[in-house]
Amino acid sequence: MLPKLLFVYIRPASFTREDIRLLEEAYEVVPFEFRGAKKPGLFAFLGLFCKQFFWLLRELPGAVAVYGWFVDYHMALPVAAARFLGKPVLAVVGGFDAVSLPSLGHGVALSGWRRRIARMVYRRVDALLPVSSSLVRSKNRFSEGPEEREYGFRMLAPDTPAAIRVVPTGYDPEAWPAGPGERAPVVGTVAFIDEGRTFGIKGIDLFFDAARLMPDVRFRVVGVRNREAIAARYDPPPNVEMIPPMPREQLPAQYHEMSVYVQLSRAEGLPNVLCEAMLCGCVPVGSRVFGIPEGIGEAGFLVDEPRAAAVCEAIRAALRAADPALRAAARARIERLFHRDRRRESLLNILAELTGRGRHVR
Repeated sequence: MLPKLLFVYIRPASFTREDIRLLEEAYEVVPFEFRGAKKPGLFAFLGLFCKQFFWLLRELPGAVAVYGWFVDYHMALPVAAARFLGKPVLAVVGGFDAVSLPSLGHGVALSGWRRRIARMVYRRVDALLPVSSSLVRSKNRFSEGPEEREYGFRMLAPDTPAAIRVVPTGYDPEAWPAGPGERAPVVGTVAFIDEGRTFGIKGIDLFFDAARLMPDVRFRVVGVRNREAIAARYDPPPNVEMIPPMPREQLPAQYHEMSVYVQLSRAEGLPNVLCEAMLCGCVPVGSRVFGIPEGIGEAGFLVDEPRAAAVCEAIRAALRAADPALRAAARARIERLFHRDRRRESLLNILAELTGRGRHVR
């Protein structure tokens, strides 16, 4: 019989589903999705806490550990209950839980009560697993420029005693084939856009501004939910094509039609879509924000400031450099540094150490 592992998250995402699949190789994973309405009222919110309380009462005594994605309110009860029963808790730091962007209303630290809960969780977990070392502490002038500012969860909880183990997200190269070496000069990005705040966080405003300065180049955004509303509000230029959200399995075909992939996020951990696009042979351009430079490395181009002219310069350079050799280098970097097998082995070994079960053997 496999040992039981409790898995806590807010909303389903590709990274939570992937971690569940990885962990199920060695554990009976029992998930809890702390999900209600997008903006639940007070009673609905309290109802979710009650539901989680009784779930913990039933499942936690027989579990060996608690594993959570993001540091936020959904981890408050699991941390308190696990500490009471002497069970170890691991929390993945993914990005939202390590930033504060007042201009975009983004970051766990913006709300007073959420900031206090997050600080408590940071201080009481046994291990923190940021997907990028930059989420511990880093600086950039892209998120809320032009001045350089400091970010990372050390700004919120400088005295956390938890062990910090950087474990990047992992990707299966077989699921993201390389695609053609020669491609039309299409510049693309992928982001689930359904509101203005997300539009700014993902840097789609800069993407549109760059497209206006490059009318001779085709631009494409995949994942725009309310295309008419976005078009009416932000007036994209005619060389921008907006495509609605699609199943993840259909994204390789989109990446294969892009010569250059652009990630201009103002806040991001290690973006799945960036790494997937690189595996599919796109030459990457990205903002120098958190895990984006770690993903791109020497295989692409970085933008230091949120200026359309700087973005255009990087895109032009990427289009000129895009050839089969650079596409292969982008893919090879993700295969080498961010393979799903590396994340699996790291997670299973950390869990084995914390639960006293010895080192995991593949």
